[in-house]
Amino acid sequence: MTAVLEELRAAGAKVIYSSELVSPDMKVLAPLHGTDPMTRAREALAGHGLILRKLDSDYFVVARASPTPGQASADAPDSSPSPPALEEVSVYASRYALGDGAVGEPHFLSSTDIEQVPGSREDALRATRVLPGIATNGSSRAYIRGSLLDDVLVQFDGVPLADPFHMKNFQSLISAFDTAAVGRIEVFSGGFPVQFGTRSGGVIDIAPRTLSAGYEHSIGASRLTYNLATVGHGDHLPLDWLATVRHSTRDVVIKPVNGDVGEPQFADTLGRVSWHPTDSQSWTLGWLLLDDRIDLTTESADERATARYRDEYVWGAHDRRFGKHLHSRTVLALTKAERTRDGDLAIAGLANGHLNESRDFESVALRSDWEYRSESGRAWTYGFEATRGNADLLYDRTERFAEDVASAFSRRTGNDLSARATPRERTYALYAAAHHRWSATEAELGARFDAQDYRGFKTLGRVSPRFNIRYDLRTHVSLYGSWGRFTQAQRVDEWRLEEAQGGPDEPELAIHTIVGISYEQPDAGRLTLEVYRKRWSNVQPYFDNRLNTLSLVPDLQPDRLRVTPNNSEAAGIELSARRTFTSGVEIWASYAWSHVEDELEAQDAARSWDQPHALTMGTAWHTGRINASALVGWHRGWPSTPVMWVPQGTGMPAQLMVGARNSQRWRNYFTVDLRAEWTIPTGRSEWSAWAEVTNVGDHRNECCVRLTAPQISSAAAGLEPGSWLPRILNVGVTWRVRNR
Repeated sequence: MTAVLEELRAAGAKVIYSSELVSPDMKVLAPLHGTDPMTRAREALAGHGLILRKLDSDYFVVARASPTPGQASADAPDSSPSPPALEEVSVYASRYALGDGAVGEPHFLSSTDIEQVPGSREDALRATRVLPGIATNGSSRAYIRGSLLDDVLVQFDGVPLADPFHMKNFQSLISAFDTAAVGRIEVFSGGFPVQFGTRSGGVIDIAPRTLSAGYEHSIGASRLTYNLATVGHGDHLPLDWLATVRHSTRDVVIKPVNGDVGEPQFADTLGRVSWHPTDSQSWTLGWLLLDDRIDLTTESADERATARYRDEYVWGAHDRRFGKHLHSRTVLALTKAERTRDGDLAIAGLANGHLNESRDFESVALRSDWEYRSESGRAWTYGFEATRGNADLLYDRTERFAEDVASAFSRRTGNDLSARATPRERTYALYAAAHHRWSATEAELGARFDAQDYRGFKTLGRVSPRFNIRYDLRTHVSLYGSWGRFTQAQRVDEWRLEEAQGGPDEPELAIHTIVGISYEQPDAGRLTLEVYRKRWSNVQPYFDNRLNTLSLVPDLQPDRLRVTPNNSEAAGIELSARRTFTSGVEIWASYAWSHVEDELEAQDAARSWDQPHALTMGTAWHTGRINASALVGWHRGWPSTPVMWVPQGTGMPAQLMVGARNSQRWRNYFTVDLRAEWTIPTGRSEWSAWAEVTNVGDHRNECCVRLTAPQISSAAAGLEPGSWLPRILNVGVTWRVRNR
């Protein structure tokens, strides 16, 4: 029974119950026929005379069903006296998962929400682009409230992952997560609890999909991948399993921008097996393997790149519940990655170069999380992490620029570099937080200590206090706030060999401040207004391309720039709404006003993904065998750098003129995406045919400028404008077998 309720929690509901009503050994009395977690939970509880009762917010409580008039008790004679009325009932969570009901107000995407977003059929992380504060232009990787891409922690089943995306260095167009493997996604844009550390910008926490009974197998094919998936729960063994396998098609429908010639290939395997010897504990073994082979060339053949990426993650976990109040989860994870990249740049008369890079690294991480919840509404969360990692990094570059190009970008004509590093590190973290709920107030106060010991360098340590609070103004209205410090140390695989970095950076420090108000009507909709501010100090330097951010070999381009902020800041206001109608229609919308900029020595400059205004609107409709959804996305154009060729004049050669970085903007970005699916049931199996169209109108969304060999006859002949992804049509078919 507890597994059925956990499945409902994984779908987004907050369920509380007493262990006296739902004991750990309570069984499901009859096969469940419902297809959604809510229906299945109600069916399972009904067999024991229990119901799910809706509370004021999005909480459900398990209670005894009221007897119908004239119904007699089966356990007592009709003449038995009525029990005295209870003046007070204490209901506490009997949970099998840590971290439920975080005060930090994360954005939550259930498996149903993910499937509704166009473009996410084969990539669960693409669904995050509907959330406020997310900046993306086609990639599966997201800038969260102005943070750098590497500032975001991505973890699956409680295991942190280093860059879990295919086509790394080539716009990261696809994540490692098939939608069939994901039960839910929680996105913390800021103010996340103390158990989440190591990154300063945000958290994407992905929970694996599980079933409480039965199984589901599927096989599918599309213009992007061939895929297999299976998930289930053993009928005769206390065993849960999940496995997905994907391999790219020969002519993948999604290719990196500027990758005109060549076929990127990728494959991934994700698996998870969980054994429950008793109702109070479980053992889990998981793995994730990614393999990419990329060989791309631009149509003009001025850029060429090949790459091979192989990432392996293996982890084991032990969950244990000690009585009704204490729960622990301990995870041991092993990571091994081998990444090589080779590229050439040959722009006649402007630049020629070659690079070779390899990044191999390994790590072993141990993490133990504990949570104690009392019957009085108090909870204590505490735990520790320890990691040991090493890397072998090699970078070799030879390059020459024409004198006028070097002068325009303040570069040297020679740009050769050969660097190697073998950094080693040990990291340690301790954290603790106290959580308490009063009648209308819920608060969490905690602190986290992180330390890094790099071999041959000094040990670095930081303390991060954090505070979250929520106050229920009225029945459906809540006011919440958050303040905290967040640190981010440089991992050994992140050393900037592009500039021959010789020692670790000081850990970044970010201060998050958030104030928000939310209105939620049960079974109807939710409206949220949030104001935030992030301020970073000790910002780690990063590289950016002033003109062509989508180059196949960005570190060979003459417009490459090292950005060294003294401080950085992101601030904004976000408004989001979601409404569900009983007719099978759901609509959602979000608007964000924001800015993100670096404070530099000369002057402040907007980061290249700054979007002052962003609007997203969507709708989903389902009836019978048909499901459809639409998404409209618009945002102010990202910053651009003005550039022009001045043609040859009397006694003057042609000259490249480059303005201040990010002082102008591209035209506004706009896209309309559609999704439709038709399902045909055939007994215990079903067939579904589906289609997704990204950028239906083939809108040319400007992104960049490529340098080409200048022509004397035209001032603009040496510049070629580029755009983000064009219209993409992906169609597929899936056969699914269920026994639930």
